[in-house]
Amino acid sequence: MLQEKQVYQVGDFVRGGGFRDTYECASDTTKLLKFDRYETGKRKVKTRGPLKNLFRAVRAKLGYKKQRLSGNQDELLGWQHIQDIGLEEHRSFAKVYGMVETDRGPALLTEKIENFWHPETRSVRDYISRHGRVDDNELVRALIDYFGILRRHHVSCFADRPENMGIVLDEQGNKYIKSFDVKPYLNNQFLPVHKIDYLSKKRIRRRLDRHLDILSGKNTGGGHKI
Repeated sequence: MLQEKQVYQVGDFVRGGGFRDTYECASDTTKLLKFDRYETGKRKVKTRGPLKNLFRAVRAKLGYKKQRLSGNQDELLGWQHIQDIGLEEHRSFAKVYGMVETDRGPALLTEKIENFWHPETRSVRDYISRHGRVDDNELVRALIDYFGILRRHHVSCFADRPENMGIVLDEQGNKYIKSFDVKPYLNNQFLPVHKIDYLSKKRIRRRLDRHLDILSGKNTGGGHKI
């Protein structure tokens, strides 16, 4: 339970992402603090070439594209979705506790993952960087189980990116995947088909299948999809 008037003390730097910096929480060592680098609407937008940039401009004029929020606001929005579908207590998602005041300004307070499989191979991206492909049978099974959860609940967020998938161990020493970023994706279709439930869910399932195929190649579950 967050205390409204508490000012949290910032600890050591943990990592930097594209839009935020993460620090230890000195006031509660089981938590992390995430700081935005950009205010709402000020985040960098990568150029995608003249045609895609034109496409973006047309979409914006038509009102289809949502404004990207700050990183912390985005993650709060994504966490609200996780709560709405009943997964806030699931072990595969690091908890998000909300915005707090710190001795360095406002930050997002989140769960700190302690049970990483290996101190230097914390994420699926780390594993691929070291090994070239996912060739560990237990990790393959963990990925299939994890993507199964995302697919069944039609989770559309950064949780399906390898850099955001932590490789962690349960009490028995078995590997499973735990996400530590649930910022939602923008809906970039020219027509707002994401507002049609059936088409939205179909698109999410297709993307998740594609992402799992890219991660695992032909070795995943004997070549089978989720």
